[in-house]
Amino acid sequence: MLSNPTSDDASVGKRGKGRPPRNAAETERIRGHIKDAAARVFADHGSHGVSVELITQACDISRPTFYRYFKNTDEVLELILREANDRLIDMVVSAIRQANGPMQKVEAGLLAWRAWGEQAGPLLRAIYAEMHDARSPASAHRQRVLEAIGVELNQMAISLERAPFDPLQVESFVIGVEYLGYRFHFGPEAPSDALWQRTRQAMIRLAIGLLGGPLEWAHAIQLAEILEVKLS
Repeated sequence: MLSNPTSDDASVGKRGKGRPPRNAAETERIRGHIKDAAARVFADHGSHGVSVELITQACDISRPTFYRYFKNTDEVLELILREANDRLIDMVVSAIRQANGPMQKVEAGLLAWRAWGEQAGPLLRAIYAEMHDARSPASAHRQRVLEAIGVELNQMAISLERAPFDPLQVESFVIGVEYLGYRFHFGPEAPSDALWQRTRQAMIRLAIGLLGGPLEWAHAIQLAEILEVKLS
């Protein structure tokens, strides 16, 4: 947090006469301070409620100071959402690639998705609320996530000498995971290991049903036992 931000915006204020330009590290620090405030505003009000006034109030700076570092609210929101979804893609893709076996890859990706949601904190609810709103930048970034996961799943299919997945199957699976993830974090029950086990069971069932091939379907009972999925 910046020290004494009310004194001519203190360390985030305009450069005084004769003062040398800020170095890159200082500029990035101030941009980060503004970005963090904008993330809090987005979490509380959604993208349609974000304004320069609310952001400047949240980090106690002037409007000219905001515009010195960002062109508008769209620019700072784009940065916030891109960073959040880049983390999601990196975590899920890395987890999938490190796991061995198709269902192990799926489960590793689901665990990474859970970890990302826990790291996202209050931002997560706003992202979930707007991911299907075409007017929100969250929607475009959610599409990037969908495409990245589709690529990984199709690479897995190719490695198993199977045809690529129908995009509708992939999107249906992701939508199901998104809903279950939202319910895990924000449903009527507080997140817990017990709730995650139930959530995981539902997610694995989705994976087998939507992504499984003849082998998985033919050996569903045995596969359920291996994956510790209750069928009753």
